[in-house]
Amino acid sequence: MAIDTGAVDRALGAIGTTFRLTRLYPPSHPAVLEAMRQISSCLPALAALGTVEWKIGATGLHWHGQHLLPRNTQVAEIAGLLFARGVRAIQINPGVTAEQWLGLFGVAVGTVAPDDAILGRIAVLLGRRASQRLSASRVLGEAPPAAAPPAAPPPQPSPAPPEPPPTVVPSAPVFVAAAPPPRSETVAPARQTGAFRPDVLPADVEARRAVIALQAASRPEDQRTIIEKLRRLTPDVIALRDIGAVAEVVAGLDRSLSKIQDPEIQEAIGEVAGALADEAIVERMVTRLGEPRVPPAERAHLVNAVGALGAVSAGLVVDAYLHVAPELREAYRAAVRAAGERSIELLQSRIASKVPEVVAAAAEFLGLSGSPAVTESLVGLTRHADERVREAALLGLAELGGWEIARPAMPALKDESVLVRTAAARAIAAAGDVGATTVLVRRLEQEKDEGVLAALLKAIGQLGAKEALEVLAKYAEPGGRPRRTPFVRAAAIEGLARLDRMEAKALLELYARDKEPTVKRAAEASLR
Repeated sequence: MAIDTGAVDRALGAIGTTFRLTRLYPPSHPAVLEAMRQISSCLPALAALGTVEWKIGATGLHWHGQHLLPRNTQVAEIAGLLFARGVRAIQINPGVTAEQWLGLFGVAVGTVAPDDAILGRIAVLLGRRASQRLSASRVLGEAPPAAAPPAAPPPQPSPAPPEPPPTVVPSAPVFVAAAPPPRSETVAPARQTGAFRPDVLPADVEARRAVIALQAASRPEDQRTIIEKLRRLTPDVIALRDIGAVAEVVAGLDRSLSKIQDPEIQEAIGEVAGALADEAIVERMVTRLGEPRVPPAERAHLVNAVGALGAVSAGLVVDAYLHVAPELREAYRAAVRAAGERSIELLQSRIASKVPEVVAAAAEFLGLSGSPAVTESLVGLTRHADERVREAALLGLAELGGWEIARPAMPALKDESVLVRTAAARAIAAAGDVGATTVLVRRLEQEKDEGVLAALLKAIGQLGAKEALEVLAKYAEPGGRPRRTPFVRAAAIEGLARLDRMEAKALLELYARDKEPTVKRAAEASLR
């Protein structure tokens, strides 16, 4: 009789989708976060089945002789990668989380060891020996066997006494402590404690509770008491060597600053945060921010903490940003946005560098700071000799916005670099000056690159001038000399979608039935 695999199939479908997305986007991407939520919603039904063991084959997963989701290519790919790395079965125990499935993805692609503690409630069985269960004691909670007590020495022969010996009271039994289990490399190191104290909370838990109490406290006396408690807890929190815990406390202290008006208390909070985040810890936070296998909650705390420490971390962020993979850079951009004006001083010093890559990164971050005070510096960098710096400066101006950036960005529409011309169109669109539409329309007739044409059309739609409807409708039509490509037509349709007019909506409905798939998809997406 076949077993009902509905709950397993739903969970595997969500797991396969998440695996595909994690190979395309960073863990902080909204699509990945939504896929992880889908996994979490399927896990209760999977946990209701108890401990589940799936066999790993070269073409898929098997459970009780049934091939699970045989037509799902993502699940087949996961199974194939695990099989190639010697994994022959996985055991799923109740309580598994979505983050632990990310750890299994790491085993599949070779970035996580099969016995890594990040796997949590997932046990991996290798094919070298059927009974070998890596991390079985971690998953099932088995304690390692205690060391055998030392053997008692053999009794020494003694001459027979002339009288009966006195009664000997047996000595108290000797207990030998069990050897600690071997440590495995984990994301957060194990806590170092000298003794078990059931009446004392761990330092990081106490610090988190103190930060929450500080945000809720309204009287200055209570706030000072909590800050003093945090000052006493600081050495213990640092001793845990848990960067995520330190980041969470620092981010919480930064949030509490906005609710406290007393300058003395604000200064005391700054001292506690400074003691928690010395130079070495800030460097570890910045490095951790760019690692691929960081849980989303911890990454959010790191972003807020690095942003709160922007006055000292901005230089490290620039250096790390240049050496990290492009798909992991968004976390650094978010940290600079959180830092705001606190990072300006260090970033201003970096734009004087002779290395174009450093200047370009600093220019982009200056725009992300959102401070109007950096507009003049970015305008000057639009005339830099290196095209990467010019592009970054224009993208920074686009982040700042404001009608005053439109005129300085217009000369870049004639730049020799395609990337710079595209960034210039984005900056003019972000400026919001409707009068710049005339310049953009004139440039449409001279531009030859499709990417720049698309940026110009979208900018015209975003500005929303009176003549925008006629221009965009012309470029959305098929034909023309030279013949307009589907990519350019789709960009014109996206521009039409930004116009709040009935005529624009009618055109979108018309092109939703276009023969060209690219144009049709763009119109359908705009109507949604």
